[in-house]
Amino acid sequence: MAYNEESPLVSVMMPVYNGINTLPLAVNSLLSQTHANWFCIIVNDGSTDGTKEYLDNLTDPRFKIIHFEVNKGRPYARQAALEAAKGEYLAYLDADDFYHPEKIQKQLDVFIKNPQISLVSCGMGSFNDGFQLERIRCNYTTKPVKYKMGQNYKPARAAAMVRLPDAKFIKYNLNLKYAQDTDYFVRYMDDKFYINIEDVLYFYSEFNSVTKSKILKTYYYVLRNNVLTFKSSPAKSAKEFTINSLKFVYTAVLSPFVSKDYFLKKRGAYPDKAELQKFNDALKRINRND
Repeated sequence: MAYNEESPLVSVMMPVYNGINTLPLAVNSLLSQTHANWFCIIVNDGSTDGTKEYLDNLTDPRFKIIHFEVNKGRPYARQAALEAAKGEYLAYLDADDFYHPEKIQKQLDVFIKNPQISLVSCGMGSFNDGFQLERIRCNYTTKPVKYKMGQNYKPARAAAMVRLPDAKFIKYNLNLKYAQDTDYFVRYMDDKFYINIEDVLYFYSEFNSVTKSKILKTYYYVLRNNVLTFKSSPAKSAKEFTINSLKFVYTAVLSPFVSKDYFLKKRGAYPDKAELQKFNDALKRINRND
């Protein structure tokens, strides 16, 4: 679609570390968006695999490249991208994932129709290293939902779009190696409304990038966040701490005996024929930009 400066500007943050094998697909999914007024900040977090050279060869002026000389970690990369972001909205794209071509436009449409909301997320599809769609999941809502600190945070974080002026007021916790996005979003969303649309518009390389160790570490940081929010919301935080503790113990006990796919396949549902076709069509449209 032709670039239109009068349409809302959406910044997209993309941290990357040694992502040369997957980065082109993520980049091409942005170039394929039906909403063309976006600005993508790619933070190269000290990569050593050719990522820097690939990024330096991007010529589209909508990409802003920030290079770290050494690997600092995701919270540093995300904070740098947040500070460089501009426009009205902010979205998120990991370098090993990709967008459906209509993702940005469909989320913008929801914002325009619902001026009281602060976040729009969507359904996510998980694919394997053979680019086969394995699972889809979405806690979709039919109307705006208000989030309070200490509640179970339901909107998909990776697939979210938020209001950038509000997002600028919140900083990433640089001490969190894992779950820094969870920590960020629960603080950003406190006492605000969100909508989670049913459309699966974000595709996640979960079956390739997630390990059992990462699953356990993520639960640990979620539990840590439950403790930190206890003072502001004791009853809700205690409930979430109990639920997440049980999940952590369940995963830790079974982890030596099962593969990571055992846990991943419990997330979401099998895609139907329509979702499989949608996924494959999106890949074809994106790959035309190669």
